[in-house]
Amino acid sequence: MEDTLGSMFQEFPDESEWDVIIIGGGPNGLVAAAYLAKAGLKVAVVERRYEIGGGLATDEILYPCYSSNPHVVYHMMVDYMPVIKDFNLDGPTLVWIKPNAQTAMVFEDGKSLLLARMIEDTKDSISKFSFKDAIAFGKVMRSWERIVNEIVAPATYVPIMPPVEATIALQRTAIGREMLEITEQSPLEIITNTFENDRVRTLMLYVSCMWGLDPRETGIGFFVPLLLVRAAHKCYCYGGSHKFASALGREIVRAGGMILEAAPVNKILIENGRVAGVALTEGRVLRSKVVMSTLDPHTTFLDLVGADNLPQTLKDLVKGWKYDKWSLYTLHVASEEPPRYVCDDPWVNEAFMTIFGIESTDRLLAHWDNVVAGKVDDNFGGHATCESLFDPHLSDKAGKHISFFQMHAPYEISGGWDKLGKELEKAALAKWQRVAPNMKPKNIIKTIYETPEGIEIRFPNMRRGGIKHGDYTPIQLGYFRPHHECSSHRTPIEGLYVCGASTYPGGLVLGGPGYLGANRVAEDLGVKKWWKPTPVMERYIKTYLE
Repeated sequence: MEDTLGSMFQEFPDESEWDVIIIGGGPNGLVAAAYLAKAGLKVAVVERRYEIGGGLATDEILYPCYSSNPHVVYHMMVDYMPVIKDFNLDGPTLVWIKPNAQTAMVFEDGKSLLLARMIEDTKDSISKFSFKDAIAFGKVMRSWERIVNEIVAPATYVPIMPPVEATIALQRTAIGREMLEITEQSPLEIITNTFENDRVRTLMLYVSCMWGLDPRETGIGFFVPLLLVRAAHKCYCYGGSHKFASALGREIVRAGGMILEAAPVNKILIENGRVAGVALTEGRVLRSKVVMSTLDPHTTFLDLVGADNLPQTLKDLVKGWKYDKWSLYTLHVASEEPPRYVCDDPWVNEAFMTIFGIESTDRLLAHWDNVVAGKVDDNFGGHATCESLFDPHLSDKAGKHISFFQMHAPYEISGGWDKLGKELEKAALAKWQRVAPNMKPKNIIKTIYETPEGIEIRFPNMRRGGIKHGDYTPIQLGYFRPHHECSSHRTPIEGLYVCGASTYPGGLVLGGPGYLGANRVAEDLGVKKWWKPTPVMERYIKTYLE
């Protein structure tokens, strides 16, 4: 019996050799591993949790019988991600739901606004408030969609250039010059200058800044076209977001790669000034030519590499990294029937996302200011989605529904989350009932909430509950994400690469950091790439980079 057990545990040796070790089995780690494993490299993904996916999670969080997507629901870049096309993940492998009714905003007087995939449908909705704004929306969306389709989206998957070079390149075209002009403005300035009606402004500002932009910050204006256009083109992964992670995992294993779950890394090994592999907390050592980290800068460099092994400049840059200004509070609800909003547009009840609790731009700005100050007042609002409208399989009980309400919230809140988490649940349900009267106790089967502190417990490298591993400011974006020392995904330590949400192009399951990291490693190791840029990327490269 002892011999049998001994041989079983020796199946995976105490020390092993690899070409590439990838720390973190979240979306970027899986994307990088899929490309490199298929290129013929010996790849291992080491994941701290008991399952891969990171934010690509679908959990029976409303136990028992009711599952939800606690983190990633709105897939913003499916239309552009190279990994979707390179691995044929759009069709037989994964089904992406693309509702026409995308983002609604409901007001307490029964009025509503709808942002739809079809521009004319959005214009019709806006015209209830301002015919001038409806015309303005149609006009700006024609140019903003070009900015996204021709520049921002393809550039997401192309190595970043230094700011001066990027500016010179964009000046080659009229649409590039328009993007440069927009970038210098703040989201609040762009929205205020484009639209006249306050409720129209409120919707546009919410969707432009909901993922962490400071509405008053200049130098980030290019995000407004990107996030507004993508707010009208979000996708839902049928079967739950974890299916995306599972599909990538299958590609890794099919190509000969290995995924080690429940395998937290204790240390990145450095020998003679270069990477030598990783040591797991269980005692095993995986030696490799390359280590790719998808974790936040503090975990990668200070915790795993160690401050003593860092050049002083890099150490200072890492210590100066700023995390997200706010996190998210999410209330998950299982109910007898879906939320039914009482408003002037029946399409709202089919919307992918519905915003409520925000009646004006002043209230929206006041709420965000409160969050940054560490508090939540009665003027809070957020967005809700009934996931089971698009994915009935989330409920094991036929006909029952799963929804969530999500709002921006501080990591450190006055009064503490132990007390305010439950209080906020009651306040959120009361606010929900004012616009969807059926969301009353007799309709609700079960609820559970997750606070920013809970996010950090589930994902320790989402420090302070941050969903992007770091704030979006001009000095932490583009060539400076995470900083100029590592913006190429190489680091000053030979053999160590970074490719997580804290690197260019950022978070929100873009797939960009993993894709760009895989490209960089393949080039540095002299490995022939089996993939090539998508046609949209090729046009961007030809227009702006050649």
